[in-house]
Amino acid sequence: VSRSAVRCGRRLFTPLAVNRFGDVSRSAVRALAQAARGAVGRRSGEEWEALGPPDKAGALGKRSDHLGQWRVRFFSLHGRTLGWSRAEGEPHHGHVDVAGSRCLAADFETGRAFSLSVARGGEAAPLVVVACSTARERREWRAAIEAAARAA
Repeated sequence: VSRSAVRCGRRLFTPLAVNRFGDVSRSAVRALAQAARGAVGRRSGEEWEALGPPDKAGALGKRSDHLGQWRVRFFSLHGRTLGWSRAEGEPHHGHVDVAGSRCLAADFETGRAFSLSVARGGEAAPLVVVACSTARERREWRAAIEAAARAA
């Protein structure tokens, strides 16, 4: 184990983050994951404001990529970019480009009612999995995402 500190993004990892068995602490893994999310799929608040008003926006459930847990996130669709944040008015902490993707109902795969899976044409893994509150809301989001995917 190296005794020198390692920098990843804005965070500095000291040798204390790695124990004597070479295992990385939970906080170090969490920090690395946050740094990775920041490097991919993140836009500043000014970039989102420059896009203008969203084509569709609202609170949806989002399944996390790693643990599969469901969390409420505020989604907005700007053209072909679907972004999400923890709350309305906060900067988005993730986004996907829906160009050329397909949007399918995923109730059986997720075990959650009124859920949608957005995936690229040939890819098995979805880009994002969301859950709506009602069937009507799911129809509206599906129509908006499919229209954005076709318009690209």
